[in-house]
Amino acid sequence: MSREKKEILYNATLSLIAENHQIGSIKVADIALKANMGKSTVYEYFDSKEQLIAESLIYMFKKGIEAFEQIVAESKDFKETFFILLDNLAHCLDKNRRMLDYMTMNECNIAIHQTVKSIMSEKFEELRTAYFQAVEKLVDKSIAEGLIKEKPAKFDWYMAVVNSMTYMFIHKQNFPEFNHLTDDEVKEKAYLAFLKILNNSDKI
Repeated sequence: MSREKKEILYNATLSLIAENHQIGSIKVADIALKANMGKSTVYEYFDSKEQLIAESLIYMFKKGIEAFEQIVAESKDFKETFFILLDNLAHCLDKNRRMLDYMTMNECNIAIHQTVKSIMSEKFEELRTAYFQAVEKLVDKSIAEGLIKEKPAKFDWYMAVVNSMTYMFIHKQNFPEFNHLTDDEVKEKAYLAFLKILNNSDKI
């Protein structure tokens, strides 16, 4: 039951962030109301608002990595897998357009951002390791299919994935210069960029 209540509170917190609430302005009372719980219940599980926000973000990242791993593990070819990952990214960006605002520290939020980041740093290495392993499995799938000639250096394959995923991120920012492109067109461009980078990594 305690795990269920924690997850309800995590989702309530993430929902408030996604709804464009600045982290510094979110109150425990707001989270409790969103979760349909009393304030006292929140403090049964968390020592502070900052701890709840930090753990909510960690929860979000863990869920994202788990979803990434599950998609890569499915018996689909690389291109289909890559497109599903891009679709998931597009969905997340549409749903949680402001979810990453916590990374932007303005003057009024510096203190709370530092506290949240300090709490998150305890789990950062674990998350980073899991993320790199998931990304490497995606790259290995492209190599197994012969799309990439040989496995490049870690820096190269990681940057290839990040660079290609950035295509969808930029697309979802709704820049007027790129509004003529559809999601499918952007996915194709991202896929070709991934192949081009890794098949020419020895020339970079």
